[in-house]
Amino acid sequence: MDKTKRGIALFITLLVIASILSIVAVSFSYLEKVQKDAGTMSAIIQGNLFYKNTTDILKRFFPKNNIDSKKLDMIYNLPLTIAEPKSGFSINLQCKPLMVAIPIKWLDIKFTKKYPARLKLAKDTLFKLIEMYEIDEANRLEELIIAKVNGEKNEYNEYEERLENKKGIMSRKEFDNMLLDYRLRYDDDKVFKIPWEKYFVFRDVNEKTKIDGAYISAELISMTFEIPLDSVKDDWLRERDVSENKMTLIEYLAQNSSGEVINEKLFSKKALNNMHCEERYSYHDRFYSFSFDYSNERSANFEFNGEL
Repeated sequence: MDKTKRGIALFITLLVIASILSIVAVSFSYLEKVQKDAGTMSAIIQGNLFYKNTTDILKRFFPKNNIDSKKLDMIYNLPLTIAEPKSGFSINLQCKPLMVAIPIKWLDIKFTKKYPARLKLAKDTLFKLIEMYEIDEANRLEELIIAKVNGEKNEYNEYEERLENKKGIMSRKEFDNMLLDYRLRYDDDKVFKIPWEKYFVFRDVNEKTKIDGAYISAELISMTFEIPLDSVKDDWLRERDVSENKMTLIEYLAQNSSGEVINEKLFSKKALNNMHCEERYSYHDRFYSFSFDYSNERSANFEFNGEL
């Protein structure tokens, strides 16, 4: 009987120990999570400080209405890196031209009412893309995209209510969600093969916004002015020293398209202080990043991308 009691007591003791260990394990797990969350919050705060400092520097380097093509070429071609080996601290800033294609908002009939040429360019480009990639339900996709940008519904997109609808604004995430809905509805995955970012910019814009006449994508030049893409890439995207002046669209067309006159309501004559930047930084032996848009001394669309 004593052995039985001792066995029961031992069993109960083991249960108590196991319970305590499980509580300790859960506590440590929770503590690690709290520490990680605290670390992430601190990293976000640090990122915000870097963001403010970076935009202040960009304002000095690229002031409003003061275009310096050499500086733009430099920041686009040479990422800026600062590192301190002893502490392991580092920052890497990389920027790319933003308005390299047609603002998706130009498909909004009301927005382009004053400038019908913008609507025509956007619609023509969309139609050519759909035709080029042999989309199965061409009419449905075209009407779906235009209806979405205009904030309207039609017979082909009754599932529109499932999508966040921001009239006149189309983010890339919203656009991708719409493409996914189209893919599931019509079993046509060719919509994902189209390099949309080469032809459209998914950002909110104002009436003064133009396509960057110095950094427009080679694909859009080829399609708009009917020049073979390989030829455009050879000349427009050729490797060059950053000290050289950047060729503008006007100069390129003068050499390659019989001097075709561009519509200045659509394309800028010079480079624009319009860029999208991503900054990566180290914090407590971890690496994080954030991104934002910069245009004429104004920054927007800040997004903390988290730990890399």
